[in-house]
Amino acid sequence: MKKRTFETALLFAAGWCHWSYAATLTVGSGQSGCPTATYPTINTALTAASPGDEIDICPGLYAEQLVITKPVTLRGIAANGMQRVLVQPTTLTNVENQQPAGGVVPSPANVPAFQAVISVLNTSDVVIEGLAIDASNNTVTGCTVALAGIHFSNASGTVANNAISGAQLSYPLSCTTLFPGNGFGIQVDTTKGQTGPFSVSITGNSIHDFNRDGILVNGSGITAAVSGNTITGVGPSTGYHQFGVFIALGAVGQVARNIISQGNCGTIDINDCFNLRSEGVVLRAVGDGTVVDSNMISNVQSGIFINGGNQAQIINNVIKSVDALDGIDIQGTASGFFTNSVIAGNVIAHVFPINATTSSNETGCGINEASGTGVAQNVIVDNTISDAFCAVAFVTADKVFGGVYSNTLYTTLNTDQFPNSFPPAVEP
Repeated sequence: MKKRTFETALLFAAGWCHWSYAATLTVGSGQSGCPTATYPTINTALTAASPGDEIDICPGLYAEQLVITKPVTLRGIAANGMQRVLVQPTTLTNVENQQPAGGVVPSPANVPAFQAVISVLNTSDVVIEGLAIDASNNTVTGCTVALAGIHFSNASGTVANNAISGAQLSYPLSCTTLFPGNGFGIQVDTTKGQTGPFSVSITGNSIHDFNRDGILVNGSGITAAVSGNTITGVGPSTGYHQFGVFIALGAVGQVARNIISQGNCGTIDINDCFNLRSEGVVLRAVGDGTVVDSNMISNVQSGIFINGGNQAQIINNVIKSVDALDGIDIQGTASGFFTNSVIAGNVIAHVFPINATTSSNETGCGINEASGTGVAQNVIVDNTISDAFCAVAFVTADKVFGGVYSNTLYTTLNTDQFPNSFPPAVEP
């Protein structure tokens, strides 16, 4: 039932041939237009697959919840001019209570309860590519059970060119905890006592209709390359915080060339919106060397929010249409420091409104560092900022030079000199 693809390796020193091979298993129903399909469901193929095998999935609707515990590839393929492979379970159950295809789920004591359309547990070299993944038929409320379209736990692999939606709780307001919240397009984490190393590549995906984070990467020992994704949120209008990409608690991120759009305050009072913010990229006590590079971020309350890290690079991002906070916000409270980092070459425009709220809330700047939070020894250089209350608000321990600032009420403000509020937003 397996189509074999052979690779030959000649071991000249030993004087004999060694054959290694992987199988390609094809999944499809009678309506899929795939005459070579030999497995009716993805789960039956997962059960039959050996480590290293590829499972090709023909176009169609697959009402399945998947748990992967071995190195395999899931790939959606085209047939008869169609190329949509929709994985949409009719219901989602807690993974800790589910026996996966071809493996054993660790005990509930080691793995928190979660629901996901595709769960990848305690393995490596898993590839998920070319699938439409819908988590909308879930039963999650509150913060006790985590919800995600795809969940990597103590695992490594690649998530590429998928459409991921529906990670929305039945009652969105029932999990109001700011971090980590609940409802993730893609969730990557470690369980207690596990420190990796784990590596996940997340590239070229479309992620939308989620509650909290489009992508959450959480835990020491994880390295995540997050690139070329399109993440679309709705911002604060539904009454909960929402973030595009969230890297946290020791994870190292390479966040590059993503397009992220959330939602502006709209009719919400600006002070309420300040407390109910959406952010494009969030770094919270991240691992050394995290990079945020060349992302396009729009319609947010803060474009990039940094709370703790070291040797980070925030470079070449374009951030526009920001309300309630700032283009880039910087503080160190989550880890006690934000140090030895570079914020350079970013283009930030249309940070609004310019009124009394910006002065009283110390917001409305292109780049804004919070004083007294362990921010020191950073360089802010050659950023282009236009149409804002202030271009750069910085702490004394950092250096600011270069840069092009236009149509800002103030070019630079030393936040150590304004510990309670900025100068008034009054035209001279």
